Amino acid sequence: MLSGCGCQLPVFKIAHYEYGSRIKSIDFHLAPLEDMKSTLPYPHRHEFYHIVWVVAGSGHHIIDSIRYEVRPNTLFFMAPGQIHDFALSDDAVGHAISFSSEFFAFKVQNRHSQTEIPVYDFERIPNTVYMSDTQAQDLHRVLDGINAEYQGEEAGYEDVIWSYLRVLLIKSARLGGDAVADVNSSRSVLLSRRFKSLLEKNFATVHDVAHYACLLNVTERALNDATRQALGSTAAKLIRERVMLEAKRLLLHSEVNVAEIATQLAFDDPAYFSRCFRKHTGRSPIDFRRSLEKLSI
Repeated sequence: MLSGCGCQLPVFKIAHYEYGSRIKSIDFHLAPLEDMKSTLPYPHRHEFYHIVWVVAGSGHHIIDSIRYEVRPNTLFFMAPGQIHDFALSDDAVGHAISFSSEFFAFKVQNRHSQTEIPVYDFERIPNTVYMSDTQAQDLHRVLDGINAEYQGEEAGYEDVIWSYLRVLLIKSARLGGDAVADVNSSRSVLLSRRFKSLLEKNFATVHDVAHYACLLNVTERALNDATRQALGSTAAKLIRERVMLEAKRLLLHSEVNVAEIATQLAFDDPAYFSRCFRKHTGRSPIDFRRSLEKLSI
C-alpha cells in the first residue's frame, strides 16, 4: 500500500496487495472477490486497471461518488486513479482482475504496429455492466481460460492471458452498449488516446487546449476534431471534466478546504474555482461536500 496522493487516500499497486493468492506478476493479478472484500473495506485508489465480477451477493459499490447497486452477474470496471468503496453482503462471491497499463501496452507492441493498438479500453466500457445469466455464462468461459493460464503458468501463459483479456474487454464493451466498430487505425482515436494520457499526467497544472495541442504537435482545431469524433467531446470539455472530477474526489475523500483544493488544481483565485465548480455541478463546493458525505454512511 502506498501513501495518499493529495487526498490522503491509500493508493494500491498490484505488488502491494494484502489479499488473495501470491502475487505472480507486478502487472497482472487474479483473485477471488471473497479475499478482497474483507481487507479493503474503505475508500481507496488503484494504480492499475481493475475489473470486479460479482457472481452472487448484494450490496452497493461507490465509484467516484456514484453509488451502484450490486447484484448477481454485475461487472465493475475501474481505471487507474478512480476512487471506489465496496459494501458487500457476507454471501458475495466473485472475481477480481487487476492489470497494469504496461501489461496491456507491452503485449500490444509485441504484436502490432503502433497504428493497430486496440481501443477497447475502459473509455468504451461503463463503470457498471449488469449481465443476464446467458451473457454471464458466455463471459465466464473467457474468465475460465484466463484462470487456467494464470494457475498453470506454462510457457507463454502471459501472452495467452493478454489475448483472453482483450476478448473480455471487447465482449464487455458490447454488453455496455458499444458497437465495437473497427477503428483501430483511426488517427482520431490514436490522437485522442495520446491526449487522454497527457491529460491524466497534467490536468492538475495545465488547463488550456493550446498547451496539449503543442505537446501533440497538432493544431487546437485538429485536437478538438479528433476528440469530438473519438470521444464525443471537445478537448476543452474533457479537460474541465477531469479537473472537476478531481475536485469532487478531494471534496468527498479529504478534509482539504476549498481554497487548498483550488491551489492544488492550479486555480489562482478560490472564488473563481468555486464559480467554475458551481457551473459544472450546479452546487457550490461546500454544498457538494455536504451532500456526498451521506454516501459514505
